[in-house]
Amino acid sequence: MEVIAPEAAGGPPAGLQTRQARALWHAAMAALALMPLGMAVAHRSSPVFAALAALLALAAVAAEGRLAEFGRAARGALASPLGLSALAFLAWCVLSLGWSEFRLVSVSALGEFGISVAAAFVLALTLPARMTRPAFWLLVACSVVACVTTIFELRTGLALRRSLGMRWHSFIFNRPVLTLLCLLPPVAAFMLRGMRHGWMPGLAFAGLVFAAMAHSESGASVLGFAAGAVTFLAALAAPRLVAGAAAVAFTVLTAAAPFLGPIADRAIPASVHRKLAADHSRDRVDIWISFGEVIRHQPFAGAGFGVSPRMRDTAVAGRVPSEGETLLGVGHPHNALIQIWAELGAVGAVLALAAILLLLRTIARQERPIAAASLALLGSATAVALVGHGAWQGWWAAALGAAIVWILAVRRMQRETGA
Repeated sequence: MEVIAPEAAGGPPAGLQTRQARALWHAAMAALALMPLGMAVAHRSSPVFAALAALLALAAVAAEGRLAEFGRAARGALASPLGLSALAFLAWCVLSLGWSEFRLVSVSALGEFGISVAAAFVLALTLPARMTRPAFWLLVACSVVACVTTIFELRTGLALRRSLGMRWHSFIFNRPVLTLLCLLPPVAAFMLRGMRHGWMPGLAFAGLVFAAMAHSESGASVLGFAAGAVTFLAALAAPRLVAGAAAVAFTVLTAAAPFLGPIADRAIPASVHRKLAADHSRDRVDIWISFGEVIRHQPFAGAGFGVSPRMRDTAVAGRVPSEGETLLGVGHPHNALIQIWAELGAVGAVLALAAILLLLRTIARQERPIAAASLALLGSATAVALVGHGAWQGWWAAALGAAIVWILAVRRMQRETGA
């Protein structure tokens, strides 16, 4: 994706307009950098930071008199093969509202997801070319404070939150640590490429993020950390090979998703489930089996975008065995690919796979450190998405979108410095 360069369109404006635009750009960077700290305080707030940063960036573009240029850049990005595949998938999501039995639920889910996606798209086109090193250091500082806050709160039984009368359930820190997981690859890439002996602070930062994860209840974040670390190291050595392997893996996983429950039921021994009892591994397999039944009964189009929270109340639930019907009420299948199949059917699954494969092709063409960071983000996010939360939650889309923007900013810095 090409971004709007500061020097394009005849140079910057003059006088007061210049100062206003510069202030808006810095405010947009700050809003995006504050996201991890904001999530540690309010665990669903990442869409607010992403949307605010996007609005500030658009205001800066308008102050520079470059909205027409932004429009051309947006059309160009959407007309690319990756852009067209993403639009096709989103169009199918919208079309699925027509057969959703709970249209308001679907519209609400699409709105939550769409706001974060739109904000990420705007930021990806505008902010990377303007991002500064101080903005990166603000992101690092906010992430460190978020890690320390998370560790302190969880080690003290959330004493501070209790004293302030805030929500004090420990699981609310799962989303903040998953946000930190998303931001780890771009921060690591920035330190490796922008600092002398950057691997040392990068390793220290990764260790602090892992410590926050280890203190949390999010087993998915630890799994994602391991997947991201292995992918990053492998991609540093052979990015194209890793991208090719990922393409094969996504194709297999997408094809197998409707049958994942029965496969896992046969493949995972009871002893493993006992060891992973705290992470509810047995429950997840049973949930996958139940949603697999839904897919079997409506394989082509699915139940409609975002219907999973009400899947137990849909007509197809009546054709699922009674024990499986109960598990349809858990909110979502805890597997993004199964959720896509259940809500959008085979058409949605194929369109999603096409977008992922085109994304992998784009990543494989990037410079080695950028490709490694991008593949690490994709690897860690995939590991989480295969066992974790709902696919369309706005906070997750905003965190992933922010990570992509920071990676694009690192790519721009690397190209400018020739590092």
